[in-house]
Parts: sequence; structure tokens; C-alpha cells
Amino acid sequence: MPSLLFRNASVITMDPHLPTAQAVVVRDGGIIWVGRERDIPPLAVDRVIPCGGATLLPGLNDAHIHLLALASSLRQLDCSRGAVASIPDMQSLIRARAQATPPGQWLRGRGYDEFYLKERRHPNRADLDAAAPRHPVRLDHRSGHACVLNSLGLELVGIGPDTPDPPEGVIQRDQEERPTGLLFEMAGYLSHRMREFRAPEQLAEMVSETSQTLLRWGVTSLQDASPENDLERWHTLRAMREKGALQQRLTFMPGIHHLAQFTDAGLAYGAGDDRLRLGPAKLVVALTTGVLYPSGEEILALVRDAHQNGFPVAAHAVEEEAIMAVLNAFTSQTQDLSPGFVARDRVEHCSEATPKVQMLLKATNAMVVTQPGFIYESAERYVATVPLEKQPWLYPLRSLRDMGVPLAAGSDAPVASPNPWRGIYSALTRRSADGLELHPEQGLPLEDALRLYTAGAAAASGEGGLKGTIQAGAPADLALLDRHLVEAVPDDLLTARVVLTMVGGQVVWEM
Repeated sequence: MPSLLFRNASVITMDPHLPTAQAVVVRDGGIIWVGRERDIPPLAVDRVIPCGGATLLPGLNDAHIHLLALASSLRQLDCSRGAVASIPDMQSLIRARAQATPPGQWLRGRGYDEFYLKERRHPNRADLDAAAPRHPVRLDHRSGHACVLNSLGLELVGIGPDTPDPPEGVIQRDQEERPTGLLFEMAGYLSHRMREFRAPEQLAEMVSETSQTLLRWGVTSLQDASPENDLERWHTLRAMREKGALQQRLTFMPGIHHLAQFTDAGLAYGAGDDRLRLGPAKLVVALTTGVLYPSGEEILALVRDAHQNGFPVAAHAVEEEAIMAVLNAFTSQTQDLSPGFVARDRVEHCSEATPKVQMLLKATNAMVVTQPGFIYESAERYVATVPLEKQPWLYPLRSLRDMGVPLAAGSDAPVASPNPWRGIYSALTRRSADGLELHPEQGLPLEDALRLYTAGAAAASGEGGLKGTIQAGAPADLALLDRHLVEAVPDDLLTARVVLTMVGGQVVWEM
């Protein structure tokens, strides 16, 4: 493995003992020296990289992503705000894909958002039938919490007029009680019924494409937060890593309802290695049906079981009521964690972080894994649809930081773009793509915004300490930019380019 010297860099280390530096030496997969240009030790190296004053960062870590869903989405029809403006636009995309696809095969689309469509409504099964009557069609909403199927798609997954709503979801119906095609919180329900098949070679190609895209943005670590994560997926991703399709380090969160599969197989929290390891148990708590699901008692039981098996919990909770239920469970079940257990429970999203929520977060010592990229993509929607009194408490990063709540960030891709620089930009500015500012007083300084995706994300995966920093002994996961980042020029975060990405001392992408 070659040794390297980065010199004349603007190094942001995330090490409180040496926050900035000018030079870094890498050898045998790790960082062996960090310091000033004039103090570079007389070491022989295989390659010298003159940085010209550009910023060198710890490799970025997406603390909340859905890797296989993101890989799959790259092959699906793009129905996002930038690609379509109306339901007829979506119909045109579907119609064209149907003409090139044998009848009976699923057509998949992603990313539509009814708020930004001309019609200001969800498409329905009749809209999709008109575009592709001989193919089953599924369009996933931008949020990942809703989707629309056409008539053939509904038939193939067994949804008809007499199908009851599953406990966690809602089948929207018309005045005659027939399904409209719109489904809420039913991704898990559908995944068992759609019978889509991808050959291992095709899946490896899709994962490799996704991995390379992320490397171009300087992303060297991922935390997969899919509630469907079971033992089969663990083995699938291990195969992807062994084939070289996945270059990033990966923390794999087992779905809490699948946890017994892992414990029965003798796999404990942290099992694996520094390239693929088992992370916290993923729990989803929602209010889609108007009632907390799972119930408060079920949340307590699930958290207790995870803790007793040595797993911290990463709980999806968006609304204030859901967050409070999760935090109450964390508070009452923390004693079940074994002595010396250092990983924290996590609240994923924590969107409505009201003062009451903030106080309980502080008391529980839980982490918040947030998505500032949502502000970049959806601030206009929040302003139009969220009650005015709650808007100051949407992703209030500065308030949470000032309360001492540990913070990390992820993209939630494919729900939002996996581009971390949009999230860093919005964590700093609170601005959307259209320039709308959502309570800018909640923005963070540049170093704190970067920390969300470096040292903070490493702590969220239970790997805090050296990972996510640039200091001697840390893994050589690095991202070199094409410029020096200055806090006073936030637009640089959107236009900057990563010119080199390194994982474990290996240059895995270079411009």
C-alpha cells in the first residue's frame, strides 16, 4: 500500500487538540502524522500531493441512507421535482418505458412530490392505467412513505376492495370504497409481494454505480438504516463488499423485527470488521394512521429486547408525539444496556424538535441523526404545510447543539439526494434550492456543519474517537476539495468539487 504526503493543505481535522493543520502523512492504511508544513518529518513517501491551500477533510459519512433502495432507484423513472412538473409528464415517462419493456414486467418510478405538481395532488391508479395498462406500475413518493400503484399492480400484490388496511399503513379508497392506488407506509407490505428479481451480477453493477457516485462527493462511510434489513441482506452486502462493488465502509442496521435472526446466528452489535459491521437496531415509529404505531407498550418491549441483546436502537420518529414515545422508551430501558456499553440510542429525523423534545433528549443522552438536506429540497413545502407555531422547531440544529445534544446527519437517500454537500450547505445557511430561508437562526457554523458528516456520524455508528477525524492513528479516509472552504462563502459548498477520495489509505477516486 503506497505512502502519501498531503502538503500545503487547509486541513480541517475535527480533532479538538489540533483543529487545523497544513500537512498529513498516510502509511499502511492509516494517518501517521498531522501538523504544520514547516514541521513535516523527513519520511520517505511514494507520492506527494500538493494541495495548493485546498481543504482536506475526513471522509464524509452518511449516517442514514438506504443503500439498496438508492441503487435500485438509479434504474427507475425519475419523477422528481426537477424532472416532471405534472401528472401528464409522468404519464409520458411511463408510456415511453412501457414501450421498451415486455408486458407484465414491473415499471418503477421514484421521487414524485404532489406539492410541486401542477395538479397539487397524488397521481392515482387511473392516471397510471392510462399510461401503461399492460404493465404493473409503482411510483414511490419522494418521502418514501407513500406510493401509487396502477390496477394491475394492485391486483398482483393482492389489494382489492375487501383488503383491510395493514396495522402500520393506509389504503386510500374512493367514495365507493375502491382503492385509488395510493398507499401510505406500505413499503414493507409490498416488498414481500412484488416478486421483483435481480441477478447478483445486476445488483453488483447497481451497487458499484452507486458507490462510485458517492465517492465523487467524498463519501467514505455509510450507515444503512433500512427497516427491512435482515440476515439475507447482510450476506448480500457482504458479497458486494467482497466483489469490490462497495468501496465505502458500511454500518448495517438490522431491522428491529429481524433482530432475532442475527442473535440466533451469533452476530452481536459491532460484529463484522472495519469495512462491514453490525450497527444499532432500526425501529420505525409513525403516526400515519392517526394512531401511534407501534403502540407505546410495543415500543417499550422492542427497545427492551434490543437492549437486552446488546443493541442500541435507532428509531425513526418525525412527529413530536412519536419522538416523545421513543424517548420515554429510551429513558425507561437504558438500564438494560450492559455495563461499559458506550453506543448511544438514536432518534432518526427528529423533525419536530420542540423545547419539550429537546429537554427530554438532553435527559436521555440520545443522539439525533438529522437530514438538513430536507431543508434544501423541501423548505417551501414545510412553510406551506407545517403549522406556523411548529416551524421554528423543524430540525433546530443550533438549539440542539446548544443543549448539548450529540448530532449527526445523513441524506435518507433515495428519499432525498445523496449529495452531502447540499445537506452541509443547508445546515449552515438553512436555505432551500430556491433560496428560501427556514429560520436561519438555527444554522450552524461551518465546522459544526461538517462535523455532522464526520466525527458526529462516526459517533452515531458507535465508532467515535479516531474515525471521522484527521489525527495520528485514525484510518486514512480522506476527501480533498478543489478549493479552500471559507465560512463567509457558503455557496462554495454547492459548487466545490472533490478531487480525491481515499479509503483506508487507498485512493479510490480521483478527478
